[in-house]
This record gives sequence, C-alpha cells and structure tokens, in this order.
Amino acid sequence: MERTHIAAHRWRLIFFAAGAILAGWLLRGVLRALAMQLLAASALAVAALPLCRRLERRMAGGASTAVALLALLAGAALTALLVIPPVAGQLRTLAESLPALMEELQGWLNRFIAWLEGRHIDLAPLRDGLIGRLTEAAGSLVTRAMGMVSGIIGSLSKVLLSPLMAFYLLRDRRRIATGLTLLLPVQHRARGVRAAREMKRETAAFLRGQLVLSLAVGGMTAAALAIVGVPGWLLLGVLMGILELVPYIGPVIAGVPAVLLALPGGWVKAVWTLAALAGIQEGEGAIL
Repeated sequence: MERTHIAAHRWRLIFFAAGAILAGWLLRGVLRALAMQLLAASALAVAALPLCRRLERRMAGGASTAVALLALLAGAALTALLVIPPVAGQLRTLAESLPALMEELQGWLNRFIAWLEGRHIDLAPLRDGLIGRLTEAAGSLVTRAMGMVSGIIGSLSKVLLSPLMAFYLLRDRRRIATGLTLLLPVQHRARGVRAAREMKRETAAFLRGQLVLSLAVGGMTAAALAIVGVPGWLLLGVLMGILELVPYIGPVIAGVPAVLLALPGGWVKAVWTLAALAGIQEGEGAIL
C-alpha cells in the first residue's frame, strides 16, 4: 500500500513538472516580458533604496517609497531630455558628413600605405581590400547606431509596469524577505540570512559604484573631446560611459572612433584626443 502511494505521488510530480514545462514553453513570450519587467523593477528598487531609507525616517513607508521612486524617475527623465536630443542631432550630423569623413580617412590611409610602399613593402592587395571593407563598415555603422537607439527606446516602452512593480518591491521588501526566509530549512536559516545580506550589500554597492564610474568617465570624456574639438563629442561621451561597464576592452572600443573622428583635423588633434582618453583612463584607474 505504501509503495503504491509513493508511486502515485511520484507520477503526480512527473505530470506536474511536465505540465509546468509545457505551460512555460507555451507562455514563453509572456514569461520573457515578465522577466524583463521584474529585472527593470529590481534595478529601480536598488537605485531608489538609499533615498527611500532616508525618507522612511520622516515619512510613512508607502509615501517614502513613492517619493523616492518619483524623484529617481524625474531625474532620469530630465537627464534623457537633456541628453537624447543633442545625441540624436550629433548622430544625424555624423551621418550627413560621413562621405566626406570617409574620403578624408581614405586619404590618410593612402598616404600612409604609399609611405610604406616607398620602403619597398607591397601593400596593394591589402590597400584595396582594407579601404573597401572600411567604407562598407562605416556606411552601415551610423545606420546600425540609429537602429540601436530606436531599439533602446522601443525596449523602454516594454517596461512601463516596472515602476509599479518597483514600488511594491520597495514598500514590502521586509515582508518579502521574511517570506523568503521561511522557505529555508530551520537549521540553515541563520546562515542563509547572513549570506543573503552580504550578497545584497555587496551587489548593490558594486552596481552603484559601476554607475558612478560610468557617469564620471562618460562626462569627463565628453568634456575633453569638446575641448579638443572632436565632432560628435557628446555621442562619444555617452558611448564611453556605456562601454565603461565592459572591463578592459570597453574603453578601447569606444576610443577608436573618437581618434578616427579626430584624424581629419590633423595628427595634432588625433594625438591630443588619444592623450585625453589615456589620461581619463589613468585617472579612473588610479583615483576613482
């Protein structure tokens, strides 16, 4: 009798797991959208948590949560209104001036290859293939960048419920933590709570630190390129701030287009651009 009961319970678990997998596969689009909403809500909650804790000393839990989230969203909206229009304008300007820029870069490349060929180095096959690939890549670069900006804006429209979810995550965070704690076995509960607290503190500090570094490096890059006179300085600053999140190779990837855009202004401007980018990276590593 007991074996029959165990077998029946096992089959019920198998059918339940199979049904859950089938439902997940059928609703994968909805679950993907829900996961994106939850991820965006968690990021908002982590960003607004320090301000929410300060406001909770003077206001009720719901009011402090709402004020913290509204302040964060207002700051983000103001930043977007100040940054997105000029970035889009610089992107359009670069797209219009791309043919002339490519001719200038091809002239520099041809002169450099001619100088090498004067030293009896045959680079004709490399020159023809390299210029063709460079022209083709540059022609699609701006189109891809504009498509990426449109895609980012479209993705933001898909997480419109995330502020509401972030509100409940912040307001009920202690209740949620208590519920998750009760899921742990009693003998491991204290250790699990300590580990969760350590993970939460370190992860939140790391994310806030990376955000501060990204904003600082992006702002300094934009200011330095504007002083040097590199076209698209704000766009390049935003790109540097984003790629600062990519360890080691991110700043290098963002620095290459800055130097290339400075080349038509002469070697002096290109050298100053490279020196400014290197100085900012050294300051970020040694000080920030």
